[in-house]
Amino acid sequence: MVSLYPCFLVSLSYDTLYFQNQLNKSDEKIAFQYGRLLQFIGNIPSDARILDAGCGAGPALRYLKARGFIPFGSDLIEYPLQQARQLIPDARLVQCNSDFALPFRDESFDVILMSEVIEHVASPEFTLRECWRVLKKNGAAAMTTPNLWDARRVYYPALGKVWSGDADATHQTLFNPQSMRDVLQRAGFQNVRVRAGFKPMRWLSSRKLNFRFAIPGLPLIGNTLVAVGYK
Repeated sequence: MVSLYPCFLVSLSYDTLYFQNQLNKSDEKIAFQYGRLLQFIGNIPSDARILDAGCGAGPALRYLKARGFIPFGSDLIEYPLQQARQLIPDARLVQCNSDFALPFRDESFDVILMSEVIEHVASPEFTLRECWRVLKKNGAAAMTTPNLWDARRVYYPALGKVWSGDADATHQTLFNPQSMRDVLQRAGFQNVRVRAGFKPMRWLSSRKLNFRFAIPGLPLIGNTLVAVGYK
């Protein structure tokens, strides 16, 4: 693990509890999340070099390695990288701040993943331009982020609840489908696709009946955006 930038911009909101959900996430949820994200990208070389930017405690790294890809991880915070190192001793990890230039050479990766990351950076367009720079030709950057048009943002206050996108003090920029498309295109990406409702509206499950079913998210106003752009 290499620290390349002083992380003086770390918010106090990023504590060990912030990453606890990642450490507790089941293999089923990891496969559901990252499997669908890779499917959204399309064809990926079997030996692809994949950077999980903002990898946290490394749930994606385990998933990618198990499928034969060459995973790399970067994150601003040291604690989750330490946890990732324990889970994946040979992981290629870098501590860096995505608000600055990424510490990789041009055309280093086939794919870059950012799961719930782009909303945390100070300048999304700069970060995406850096992603474009370190991608190989025809490479893809794929990301998920809260959907500003999520219907729950409208009706949660009536229930005395706060929508998660607003509740997280570390969020700096929130996107709707159009603004997500626009920032990817300004950063140089082509053939951009954006879809809302990436995460289910709700999971229905029963241990007694041994079933688990995801109620699909709604278009435009569904939970979470998924976006992909190509170099």
